[in-house]
Amino acid sequence: MKIALTVAGSDSGAGAGIQADLKTFSALGVYGCTAITAITAQNTKKVAEILAIAPEMIRAQIASVMSDSPPDAVKVGMVYSNEIIDLVAGSLRGRTPVVLDPILAAGTGAKLLRDDALERFISKLIPGCFLLTPNRMEAEKLSGVRVRGEAGAIESAERLRSLGARNVIVKGGHFGRATVTDFLLDGKGRLTKIANPRIDIEESHGSGCNFSSAATAYLARGFPLEEACRMANEYVHMAIKNAVRIGKGLPVTNPLSSIYRDAMRYATIIELQHALDRLAIIKGFYVMIPETQTNLVYALPDAKDHKDVAGVRGRIVRAGDSAVPVSRAEFGASRHMASAILAYMSARPAFRSVINIRLDPKILEICRSLFQVSSYDRSEEPRGVKQKEGSTIAWGTKRALQGNPEADVIYHQGDVGKEPMMTLFGKSPGHVLDMVEKILEKT
Repeated sequence: MKIALTVAGSDSGAGAGIQADLKTFSALGVYGCTAITAITAQNTKKVAEILAIAPEMIRAQIASVMSDSPPDAVKVGMVYSNEIIDLVAGSLRGRTPVVLDPILAAGTGAKLLRDDALERFISKLIPGCFLLTPNRMEAEKLSGVRVRGEAGAIESAERLRSLGARNVIVKGGHFGRATVTDFLLDGKGRLTKIANPRIDIEESHGSGCNFSSAATAYLARGFPLEEACRMANEYVHMAIKNAVRIGKGLPVTNPLSSIYRDAMRYATIIELQHALDRLAIIKGFYVMIPETQTNLVYALPDAKDHKDVAGVRGRIVRAGDSAVPVSRAEFGASRHMASAILAYMSARPAFRSVINIRLDPKILEICRSLFQVSSYDRSEEPRGVKQKEGSTIAWGTKRALQGNPEADVIYHQGDVGKEPMMTLFGKSPGHVLDMVEKILEKT
């Protein structure tokens, strides 16, 4: 496994610094090691205190990692003081690639590099770094070039290369335009523009750390510079898009959002497919299938619309004495059952799965003996709801839960042209099928 080392400050709020770096390293498949340069007491609103780590302790941390697990790439973040700059520069001399993130200030405005340390930062750390990753304000401060657009960004990158950085990428998040463009100037003087649409969000906490650590991770894995920067850009774009509010200040860039969501989507589909395989061999279930057929769906824990709910495209049909899915399980396959589970989850978020079955008096009585049951009358449906395609089930589910907030089974007697129906709700597809089997045991 590839190894990346971050030499940076600790953020007690975990939105930036080594905490953000480690999240990004893990998300991108490299093993993260750390050398802490400073401890900050900070949250989404402010940096309250800074405690610099003794230089000898920083040296010992770096030496411990280097002697046992030599990193494939190194990221340098917050260095704070002249003493720390000298120590880090000496400890990493000759190590490549080193990604230098010029942490001058926090997003909340607090200085994370002392004023008297700027010149030392420029003279000691910029020369020899493989990639320098300033934002607009940092590029201005380090280069002395006014940066207000593309021309200034390129000029500042050229100036920073002349100071010794092998490659420079000036990030475009603070240019205030509809498209965010990063300007990469490589060691041969070639300019590459990497653009993404601007996300409608205020300043976020941790985006700079996540970009530099993502670039470090991709370089550690052996990707060429331009590809590493492009992938880091896309990674941070998604992390900002999925930023979370954990406090009262800035939203926090969420570097694990895509990994978590992909993992949950995979787990949801797999669990649903196992349940469909089980449903196909449940003896007697075919008698529960209504004329309009049935579907079994499973929602993501944070589902917001039908695209976050997996079901069977084309539904589950009767084939002889079996229940057979006519197609594969996929997200967005069933709007009607998705509407039911989304409405149900708004009241009982731990319950993420539902199946619809035909309304039969005998089955209804069995359900009353086994579960909590509620119902709604479709004739009472407001005209505005009736006229909106797909809204009836959501309205009815919420209405039934008002009558019994713990209802596991909800039914209606139908309406003109609408078949009577029952829906069984569970925490998972397996839970729903447990309910089905309990019903069948009593039929």
